[in-house]
Amino acid sequence: MFKQLILLLCLAPTTLWAQTVTPLPDSDGLLVSITEKAIQPLYRELDKAGEALAQQSKVFCSNPNQANFTAVRQAWAETLLAWQRTDALLFGPAVENQRDFNVHFTPPKKLVIQKHLNASTALTPDTIAQTGVGGRGLPALEWLLFDREQPIDAQLKTFQQDGGKRRCAYVQAASELLQGDLHEIAQAWADEGDNYAKAFKTAARGNAHLANTQQALDTLVGKIYQSSEKIAKNRLGNPLGKGLVSSGTNHDTVQNQSNAYQLEAWRSGYAIQSVRANMQGLQRLLVDGGILAQLKTQTANQALAEQLTTAIEAFLKLPVPEADPFELISQGQGAALDDYYQRAESIRSLIRTQLAPAMGVQLGFNDNDGD
Repeated sequence: MFKQLILLLCLAPTTLWAQTVTPLPDSDGLLVSITEKAIQPLYRELDKAGEALAQQSKVFCSNPNQANFTAVRQAWAETLLAWQRTDALLFGPAVENQRDFNVHFTPPKKLVIQKHLNASTALTPDTIAQTGVGGRGLPALEWLLFDREQPIDAQLKTFQQDGGKRRCAYVQAASELLQGDLHEIAQAWADEGDNYAKAFKTAARGNAHLANTQQALDTLVGKIYQSSEKIAKNRLGNPLGKGLVSSGTNHDTVQNQSNAYQLEAWRSGYAIQSVRANMQGLQRLLVDGGILAQLKTQTANQALAEQLTTAIEAFLKLPVPEADPFELISQGQGAALDDYYQRAESIRSLIRTQLAPAMGVQLGFNDNDGD
């Protein structure tokens, strides 16, 4: 990776560090708008979804029938998508004490989950929390609630036959544990007390979390870009085989092979819904939060604001494939998802090359770049 860094710095320094940036006017007011009109509503919705999942898990475990099984799986899906809409907000409260890993560590540790199922000790939120991130959160619940190899009635029977009560107890305890994590993040962004929301909105005065307004904008825009990159490269490009990897010979690169198991939420079939939720989150930050409206006040950035608005709307207008994305890729029909990838890649490029400079933000390497 070090040699690659040197090469990149030599060949293309302008794309990494030398962007021409100009501070955005009224940045302080923009932080208030983003917080109150985008971030706080997103986290309120996530908190509510987590609460509904915890409640529905209790209903299901009290009566594990077909209707309640469908309802708890739907509650899980709604919580997953609400979490994915906050993908560009993985800073501050979301990453404190590894909360993001607690919520969404993937792939889940199947051996950890199975150990819980085989044990005789009571399954409580504390019991699950003590064994680390691999047996908790949304991916662990997905493993418990979904199985591609079995029809839904056979999956339901795993909650009704011998050991079914324990499996259900796991779902209920993991849902309660998840609710606690989501509520803590939401509360840190709520309008109550001296918390992160206040720190973000008043970054201009400096505080324990942020030194100034520019640091707040750098953090947010950096995460917006990182989320767009995860959509295009990790969650669509890699499963579709669009990325380049080292061939192992003379440091050449070759086209990656498609791999359906690299999809997000492949087990439940919510891969495309997940990336759509990611993009919905970006749309709400940029549009509802007022970022694009602010850009439209500047003649030089009006076209960019229109481009991003149109590009995101076009992405979200793409039809959700009737066929399961996992099956499409596994059967060599991944081209059906190419429009998603191409539009996501276009949005990623716009954010990196135009949005960041327009907001006075310099982008460097991020968490997706590896070691």
